[in-house]
Amino acid sequence: LEEKDLDGNTMLSGEFKNVGDKRADFAKIIFLFRTNWQGDTKTITSFISGTTHTFDTGISSDNSILPHAIGNLEMVIPKSFGSFIGYSYVIDWEEYQ
Repeated sequence: LEEKDLDGNTMLSGEFKNVGDKRADFAKIIFLFRTNWQGDTKTITSFISGTTHTFDTGISSDNSILPHAIGNLEMVIPKSFGSFIGYSYVIDWEEYQ
């Protein structure tokens, strides 16, 4: 979902489902924004909120998505980012024990 707030910021939100049989760790979405017709781009990466998991190293993250579970994205693109004419995205994650 793409919306504008009262200050002119762009708000992106959505749900992501892990359709696999393993936990997706450090799940993130990488947006590539096209800023003009000449092909200039800007990139923003945002982590997807999921389940908190503590790894064997002692590091904890709330960006793990369990098998068949849903993670959420809420991202604010500030007005100062500038205008864009479109965007694409890639979802990325890691798999740890």
